[in-house]
Amino acid sequence: MILILIIGLISLLYALYEYRNVQETHVFKESFNIEKTFGLRIVFISDIQYDYLGTFFNKKLIIKVVNKINELQPDLVIFGGDYIHHKGKSVFKYLNNIEAKKIGILGNHDYFDLDSVIQGCQEANIRLLINESITLHNITFIGLDDSRMGSPHLPHIDDGDFNVLLVHDPDDFERLSNKRHFDMTLSGHLHGGQITLFGKYAPILPSRYKQKYRYGLVKNNNSIVYVTSGLGGFVFGLPIRFFAKPEIVIIDL
Repeated sequence: MILILIIGLISLLYALYEYRNVQETHVFKESFNIEKTFGLRIVFISDIQYDYLGTFFNKKLIIKVVNKINELQPDLVIFGGDYIHHKGKSVFKYLNNIEAKKIGILGNHDYFDLDSVIQGCQEANIRLLINESITLHNITFIGLDDSRMGSPHLPHIDDGDFNVLLVHDPDDFERLSNKRHFDMTLSGHLHGGQITLFGKYAPILPSRYKQKYRYGLVKNNNSIVYVTSGLGGFVFGLPIRFFAKPEIVIIDL
């Protein structure tokens, strides 16, 4: 019994540590089978969720994340949705300090306080793409609304463009890539499982495709998605992760 308690305590302490240990993950264009070079550095983050029911907000972590992003000197920062966990605009005053062009999409948690999120994005100079596309650096970025809480649909897409799809839930990638090709897709939502069995299996994962899209590069037909583990989230009210390290994703195109 004592041994079980010790193991439990050590696991909890590690999970609290891992939550705060934000990694920098480099994903190379060759991983998407991209041959063309754009001379563009993208930083991708998702699922910040550093607030809990409006009573707790982790200021130290968001400052750490923003400073890391600025040190990377990206040309473009992309947000994959879920800026908030439940409520509030606290996060956006820090995101406003990111010194790069910013675009983003909505996640399911953002609908808990949608007006504040939309206003916060505007104040932080984040261009929200809700079933819209925007062309930057000769790349067309297509952002879809969240499929659980919103009404996603693809805008008009020119197949001759270099198309990057942004979806919060990777399950949407499966559906869309069954119909057409995307040069690159970025997604989040699943937090790498948040709590996993040593990074191999997540007991609780809200995806109809089970473990397929839990984390990392996944191919479907001829399209490839990168599913980030994201940054925050809570488990039973605790800011913990277990072998699902939070990350800032760097992509040099």
